[in-house]
Amino acid sequence: MNVALRGRDIRLSYFDRPGDQGAIFYVHGLGCSKADFLEMTEDPCLHSCRLIAYDHPGCGDSPYDPAHPLNIDDLAELVHSFTTALGLSNFLLVGGSMGGLVALLYAERHVSKITGFVNVEGNLAPEDCMFSRQTAAHDYSQFENEIFPKIKGGLAAPHTTVGTKRHLQVLQRAVPHAYHDYSPQIVHYSDHGNLLERFVSLPVPRYFVYGSENRHLSYIPQLRQLDCEVIEIPNANHFLFYDNPSAFAALLAGIASGNRK
Repeated sequence: MNVALRGRDIRLSYFDRPGDQGAIFYVHGLGCSKADFLEMTEDPCLHSCRLIAYDHPGCGDSPYDPAHPLNIDDLAELVHSFTTALGLSNFLLVGGSMGGLVALLYAERHVSKITGFVNVEGNLAPEDCMFSRQTAAHDYSQFENEIFPKIKGGLAAPHTTVGTKRHLQVLQRAVPHAYHDYSPQIVHYSDHGNLLERFVSLPVPRYFVYGSENRHLSYIPQLRQLDCEVIEIPNANHFLFYDNPSAFAALLAGIASGNRK
């Protein structure tokens, strides 16, 4: 699908699995792709839901033009253009990692379009910049030659989880220029954007989902005290949709069906 952004056509690769009991739209993270959500299309819990995800430019199968760099604000606009082109409304918005930030920016501007927002370890605080902070601190040449290989090497370490290894497979297809271009605004928003307050202020049901290995996140106790449901996925780390896909699917099915608050 081609969508417009600042007078340019941007080609986005996506999938749209039909369903008759409401739509769930997933926004993926830095260096990730729609592949992160593809396994949900095979889970019986979600067989009646319409499931949609696309690749950000420079991720998965969507091309990227380094001569026309994009940032996080641009990605939020692309979400709007994409959902408008599909005629989506009254859908459950789900964002993972960087995609949680992109989805939050979209939700603030177009909240009437969504029935709820599921933030899957999306950026809410400075501590969430796992890879983007390493990236943003260097110029492109140093990132491409030193930092990106170091990030991939860390993901390939023997002790990493199933989800981390699956992420590395997806990351191999990421365009380094896109990864580098997206990172500075991720860090800026996480450090200075008051993202946690903005997230809990959204006038729709909000859910924060995290892997059990990340229960140390400093703001989880604060979220539990606010009007936000906080859900832990067992036996999972950051890429919980790979570590425990059945639990993640069951959670989304419960939210989509209204069986959670």
